[in-house]
Amino acid sequence: MVATATSPIVSADEYLNSGYHPDREYVEGVLVERDVPTIARGLLRLILGEYFRRYRKQFRFAALSEARTQIVERARYRIPDLMLCPLPLPPGKIVNSIPWAVIEILSPDDRLSEQLARFRDYKLVGARQLVLLDPEEFIAYRFENGSLIETRFTSLDLPSGSIPFDTEALFRQLVEERNEGATLS
Repeated sequence: MVATATSPIVSADEYLNSGYHPDREYVEGVLVERDVPTIARGLLRLILGEYFRRYRKQFRFAALSEARTQIVERARYRIPDLMLCPLPLPPGKIVNSIPWAVIEILSPDDRLSEQLARFRDYKLVGARQLVLLDPEEFIAYRFENGSLIETRFTSLDLPSGSIPFDTEALFRQLVEERNEGATLS
């Protein structure tokens, strides 16, 4: 994520009632640009969204992509790549309930310090599962005790049960879909 201020101090009301293209996070009055999209990142986000839709009814959650999420009311709002939120969803434009899982997808321009700050924010609101996926290096991390720990996930434990989540299989699917139609010379 490129965490550069894109304007002077902005009020929370202005942020909450404005649209930005691309959307930006809001951190103590400063608009923060989000990561630069890549092919692998975009494709992995679509794969994850499709994957989690299979389990939404059984485990009673909604998979939300890039929804503004309240961390500290009127002071801090983040936009996770993907999160699993309990049903029913809150009314309005902002997620102000506790997400069960937050999944971020690494971009080449992301800085570790900024990614850790985002995960600390998600932990602050009580998110149970915090996952970082690197679609270029095919590595999965979990955020635990303030650190990112390389992990091979096989499931995500949610309040409604343990959902299958095989990161190696998801990375294989990413490679397959990215290479569809390729020919050998």
